[in-house]
Amino acid sequence: MEPVARFLRLPDTKWVFPQAPYKSDKSGYTWFDGNDETGWKYKDSFKIISSLIQDLIDQGFKYNEIFLLGFSQGACLTMEWIIRQPFSIGGIIPIAGFIKYKDRFKIDANLENKETPVLLIHGDRDKVIFPEESEKALKLFDELGYSVNFNLVSAGHKIPLKAKNLITDFIMAI
Repeated sequence: MEPVARFLRLPDTKWVFPQAPYKSDKSGYTWFDGNDETGWKYKDSFKIISSLIQDLIDQGFKYNEIFLLGFSQGACLTMEWIIRQPFSIGGIIPIAGFIKYKDRFKIDANLENKETPVLLIHGDRDKVIFPEESEKALKLFDELGYSVNFNLVSAGHKIPLKAKNLITDFIMAI
């Protein structure tokens, strides 16, 4: 994500790059661990994001000045985390993500955070997580009363260059 931060060049911005807590079977780390049979672990990921937000608040940032940008699993994490919070933040930017348990998502939604704007971005040629997943997320957020904007851009499973203006405009508008 550091190259994304350099690419966006947002003025007066503090970037924080948290490390996912679970070791991947392949290489690196992951935000979610497990499988459908044994269940999914994610509480450590939620703790990391909650702690990060609290650290920023303690440093003097206001909730509406804090944005979460996540790609793929990170996009899933931003959506799942925000709906369970008792507060709103400046916004979330899930890129190429999905909501696995849609019924659970609606049940767990804490509407005290629905002032959090949502910018969904997805590549129209994504063969890893199909664009329809962001369309489903759009519908879920819409049904819950969130301010949500969905942008399908010409790209595969990546953070597309064309997303720069979308992300910059979204953050600077708040």
